Amino acid sequence: MTNRRWVLREETIRELCLSWLSAIELDEDNPLEILVKPYKKNRSLEQNDMFHAWCGTIADKTGHSKQEIKQIMVESTFGAEEFLNLQGRARTRLRETSGMKVGEMSELLERTIQIGIELGAEVPEVTYG
Repeated sequence: MTNRRWVLREETIRELCLSWLSAIELDEDNPLEILVKPYKKNRSLEQNDMFHAWCGTIADKTGHSKQEIKQIMVESTFGAEEFLNLQGRARTRLRETSGMKVGEMSELLERTIQIGIELGAEVPEVTYG
């Protein structure tokens, strides 16, 4: 059986989903998992392009690498999260921008623009795509 993922925006998709579910033969040895949750759109490519452009102009202004600025911006906006390594010691990591939702990326982008302006970095030229 293949994985199915639907975003329920309209009645026809809902009906398709219900039809597919009703056609499934249940098997105690091979149970299925069904997850229903609110849909949240991942960050847009335009947000990503703008963020990376600002990281580049801030890096030019400060002498840091673009990757260092990206990490600094993520940490200053969201902090770092803790996890335990295989030896049980606490470690920290930064969030990945690729998994951020539109609202989270907007927050990161606003913070990055604010810091860029405070540092006197030039407004970057952004080419989308």
